[in-house]
Amino acid sequence: MKKIIFCFDGTCNDPSDSGDFFTDSSISNVLKIYALFGGKLPSAAENTSTTNDQHCLYYSGVGTRGNWLRQTWNSMFAPPGADMRDILDEAKEDLKKLYQDGDQIFIFGFSRGAAIARMFAAKHADNRPIKFLGLFDTVAATEGSLDLKTGTLPASGIVFENGTIGNHIEKALHLLSIDEKRIAFQPTLFNKDKRVTEIWFAGAHSDIGGGYWFDGLSDITLQFMLDEAENAGLKAIPADHIDYAALADKTDEDENICLDDIAILPISNGTIHEQHRSGLAAKTLAPRLIRVNKNDLPDPNDHPLIHYTVAERFKKVPDYRPFALRNRTFRIINQIGEQSPLLRGIEGLREYE
Repeated sequence: MKKIIFCFDGTCNDPSDSGDFFTDSSISNVLKIYALFGGKLPSAAENTSTTNDQHCLYYSGVGTRGNWLRQTWNSMFAPPGADMRDILDEAKEDLKKLYQDGDQIFIFGFSRGAAIARMFAAKHADNRPIKFLGLFDTVAATEGSLDLKTGTLPASGIVFENGTIGNHIEKALHLLSIDEKRIAFQPTLFNKDKRVTEIWFAGAHSDIGGGYWFDGLSDITLQFMLDEAENAGLKAIPADHIDYAALADKTDEDENICLDDIAILPISNGTIHEQHRSGLAAKTLAPRLIRVNKNDLPDPNDHPLIHYTVAERFKKVPDYRPFALRNRTFRIINQIGEQSPLLRGIEGLREYE
């Protein structure tokens, strides 16, 4: 029995991000996960990993394929007939080549890559059992014009199934951004299910899924995802034991992935990468609706889970006041998985101990 690991990267994310640290860019958490579970570059079904029983497959994000015009169009709109279909077809073929009865399937994704991961799990895995589905801040692809009204949930105008997971998925973990404000990046939640855990973290979209050189916040979510994936049966390689030569896909050594790109140091008061826009552009921003979904709509009788590092950040950073939590009722989950009593709003963060 082997473990097959599918890693779907976020919009415009690929290994070349490792050379962009001067612009505060780096590789995403999905690519880090791929490396930490033994993945090689380039990824191929015939040569997928440096470990014997874990076979890793990596798919660069929407907007990284084809000429610059195609890349730009796909990164903005992610039409279903373009990169997304190519990625899904590649993953389906890789699964056919590798899968044998009794194998375990693990799937990870970020942003539109998380949407692709969910499509793959729902439609393209042919109902094979999926052991673990791990997602960072799912953003669905758009179809037609995008509704930018602040109260609109991502339930129409997107290319996506509803939020109910299939019976063949054993566990799903979804880590979400509290501080992302772009309306076009509204998250696509799961419906409440005993197999689903959704937790909200401090930071904007890529502070959850990674992609910044200053990655203290995204290292929080990376460590959380790794811990849960290992609990589900995967085994990570320590960052200083990775075979970095197997990740070298560029001739310039300084641009290849190295230990400094992957070493994990969670920092609750780390750099936050919020969007600030003025004038008409400000109309494209709005606080997220922090919620639990039932039947694809917010459930007023249930309460979202907030990671304890949000309260840590609130107490360490004087000007951190996440507007999305204003007057919202929630529970905080601590280091050992215990949940707090109900708390409300910014003052709830202040009360938490």
